[in-house]
Amino acid sequence: MSRLDDYRAALLAAHADVPDDELVAALDGRSADFVTFIIDHGLGPLWHVRTKRDEFHASRMQAEALFLAQDHALKEIGAALDAAAIEHVVMKGAANRWLCYTNPAIRACLDLDLLVRPDDKVAAAKVLVGAGFAAVADTKSVSRELMLTQGEAVIDLHWGLLREGRLRTDPTEAMLGRRRRLHDLWMQSAEDAVFTLLVHPAFAKHLAGWEMGLHRVADLLEWLRSQPFDWPRVKSMLEENGVCVAAWTTLRWAALLAEPHAPARVAHLLAELGPGRLRRSWLDYWLHNDLPERTSHARWILLPGFSLFLHDAPGDAIRALQGRRRASRRNKADSDAFADLFAGQAVGK
Repeated sequence: MSRLDDYRAALLAAHADVPDDELVAALDGRSADFVTFIIDHGLGPLWHVRTKRDEFHASRMQAEALFLAQDHALKEIGAALDAAAIEHVVMKGAANRWLCYTNPAIRACLDLDLLVRPDDKVAAAKVLVGAGFAAVADTKSVSRELMLTQGEAVIDLHWGLLREGRLRTDPTEAMLGRRRRLHDLWMQSAEDAVFTLLVHPAFAKHLAGWEMGLHRVADLLEWLRSQPFDWPRVKSMLEENGVCVAAWTTLRWAALLAEPHAPARVAHLLAELGPGRLRRSWLDYWLHNDLPERTSHARWILLPGFSLFLHDAPGDAIRALQGRRRASRRNKADSDAFADLFAGQAVGK
């Protein structure tokens, strides 16, 4: 069996139309390593809900305990940021679990993603430090995000959705302007959430099996099944930012892993976003052979062979490379902005 077969089997628990006894049969028909594979890809708690198998009990208990700590932290820092008049949104898994799952605690989530304006990044970081979080010095990502920790709660504070240059425009201001209040959290609008679900995994995770995890695939599939959103508006945002191909590739990956259980609307969205025949064949070749995962530790192959093809036009790819260089040259200046918070730490490279 191929690695795609492993992904598909592990994702079976995310499909409501798959009977529970079929899930048990899938487990019994594979080696004990398959349980570890499921847990490592973030689906252990979901499999426990569906099968009640003891092998997944510990992963579910861990996810639920972590959820309680994270929920408390989010409410606390949300109130602190509101009090400081710093607009923010909770993004990705920490928000999607409230919308996609009856029990949000079963969606394994290791960190909490917050988005603020670039001009508010230092002030927001100081608010979080004042709430008991510790900033982690890391020059590799400080151009776009800062990690802060407090016990089991880990915050990824973003002031850009992606590394600069990936998008033609910075959507941060518009996303904050469209935010909505749900479950006592500030979340992205439905359209902004879909845009993030389609674009972020392609560039930030390269759709690599291990790095992306199957829980993010499950989030996207459940969003498409259950959540209302204005697709023409999402498509317009993708076109404006030159990332229709990236969105198509994320959808194609989800469709490959979900077949034959993919939501009905996936085929329509793929048809609307599809790149030209040659590029489609090239990207399909990468996905069918799990090359993003197999080259995840060889970025000199992954970036030119896959990631650059996710941009709609050559100029978009060039802009992304230029943005990468600018961010690298600006490492010291970006780190210096948080110097007071890094006192006594060795800055990571």
